[in-house]
Amino acid sequence: MVEEKMTRQQIQPGKCPPEGCPPFDRIECIVVDKVYDSCFQVDDISRETIITTGAYMEFETGTFNEGDILGCKLTPGEEITCTEISRTEVDETGFFTITLLITVPVTLINPNNEEETIERTFNFTKTVTLCCPEEVSPDCTESTIISCICVVTNVEEDSIRVMCGIQVCLVIKCILKVQLLVPSYGFCVPAHCLPLPGVCPPTPPEQCF
Repeated sequence: MVEEKMTRQQIQPGKCPPEGCPPFDRIECIVVDKVYDSCFQVDDISRETIITTGAYMEFETGTFNEGDILGCKLTPGEEITCTEISRTEVDETGFFTITLLITVPVTLINPNNEEETIERTFNFTKTVTLCCPEEVSPDCTESTIISCICVVTNVEEDSIRVMCGIQVCLVIKCILKVQLLVPSYGFCVPAHCLPLPGVCPPTPPEQCF
């Protein structure tokens, strides 16, 4: 009787009731990104770059002194990416030792004029062991820059030498798009939207799932 009552009710996302979830009524084939393996690590890298200064150069505004600090951030609209250089099979279970070239796009900001920016790309290599089948390419686009500090180390007549210290949270995933069979209750039916009370700052809503 309980099972029949639950089946008749409209099924919504959320926790199952104490009596348990109703049995699914179909099996669907869906296309999803399957994560075979993943890992993360914080890496500290130092890179030097030269910036031309003066009229019609990369930084046109202001003068510079040794010790000046430049603004630095992940280039807007860009992602940290990785390219596989090599892989060596560890055993027959699908694990490989993979060497990656990590590419970090960075935007440097002129402290004398924040509207003047230049873009640089810094690279470093990383070797990891993951379950990553031959047809799967590692993905690093979820990686982020935790901090980036760039300091002027040398000043010339028409250029400055800058040393950047960058801390990267590197997230590596072996992902492949696959067709997967899953139990299903059919399609989701939207519920009516409920207005939030006018509280400032707004109160975080309760967790849905």
